[in-house]
Amino acid sequence: MTFGERLKQLMDDRNLSQRQISKELNIAVTTLNGYANDYREPDFLTLTSLAHYFNVSADYLLGISTVPLMSDISGNHDVQRLLYFYQCLSPEMRSLLIEQAKLLLQFDSSSDGSSEKK
Repeated sequence: MTFGERLKQLMDDRNLSQRQISKELNIAVTTLNGYANDYREPDFLTLTSLAHYFNVSADYLLGISTVPLMSDISGNHDVQRLLYFYQCLSPEMRSLLIEQAKLLLQFDSSSDGSSEKK
């Protein structure tokens, strides 16, 4: 996947528009559109901002790694368990799990803030 494809996927997964991201990160919409369509590349500062914004590694955005997680998962038991269960599933069930996770993410981000996020 290219940088732009990964960026688009992250935006789609989180149901975010280019306008929203550009406003929050103070990046021109046309510049962000250039990144998403692979005719521009971000500088190091912008790359870092995007990685932090989406909570992924710069390596993932650049296509060096296929693992989007920013943090080391070895110390997180819940993440290890989730990955174990994912790996045990058939390809069809993996797709279903990903779609369910997307729905949960949308529900979580649309909550009124009354519940604590862990």
